[in-house]
Amino acid sequence: MKIKIKVLFLFLVTNSFLFAQDISGLWEINKVLVGGQTMTPVAKWTHIHKDGSYQSGNGWLQNAEGTWTFDKKKKLYAPIETNGIKDEFGPFTVELVNNTMTWLREEEGMIVTVQLTKIDRIPKSTADRIVGLWDLHDVSKNEKSILETTDPENKHYIFIRWDRLYRERTSKGERATGYWHMHGHKPEITLLSHNKNIPPQTWKVSADANLLKMTGISEANKGIEKIYKRIHQFPK
Repeated sequence: MKIKIKVLFLFLVTNSFLFAQDISGLWEINKVLVGGQTMTPVAKWTHIHKDGSYQSGNGWLQNAEGTWTFDKKKKLYAPIETNGIKDEFGPFTVELVNNTMTWLREEEGMIVTVQLTKIDRIPKSTADRIVGLWDLHDVSKNEKSILETTDPENKHYIFIRWDRLYRERTSKGERATGYWHMHGHKPEITLLSHNKNIPPQTWKVSADANLLKMTGISEANKGIEKIYKRIHQFPK
């Protein structure tokens, strides 16, 4: 009986160790600390495949791929990107606890800590949530609604396209177009109009399935807040 218990104990320990060494899977990067400062990218993920390859991205945008090695004895993980700049800082020391993983290494004299959690699906970024057709529901300046004076005929809408272009109908019924750019570390969008007479506008944004909130944070739109509702066909 004692022998059976010892064999079972060794089996469980061995399999727990092997499981703990399996870093493969889909991981979301929850926090990045560089020299004590938080520099966490938005919706960053990495998918480590068992065949020695990996993919990484932000939200639904994949922006890296490559191969990886893992030294189980030294617990060193080394991703080698095949479509980017060569990484000169070496492998990460890895700590695995259940469904969480921590990477640690030194970069330019600073300690870099990356905290990851295993996930089942690629996370949405702010850029993914704002894509679509949005109709203006309310607009305020210094917390007072100015909808009746700025869009009295309810003409304004904005179409934020997946290809980083936007198209809108102004309150005067005119068409306007431009580019949009989302900050990689903050929920901030900058609209760059094709009209050279319109200055760039940066907005702090939040969005869910039905509502888009834009708060002006640049000189051209400070104090202005816009609330949009998602629609599924262009207004007449």
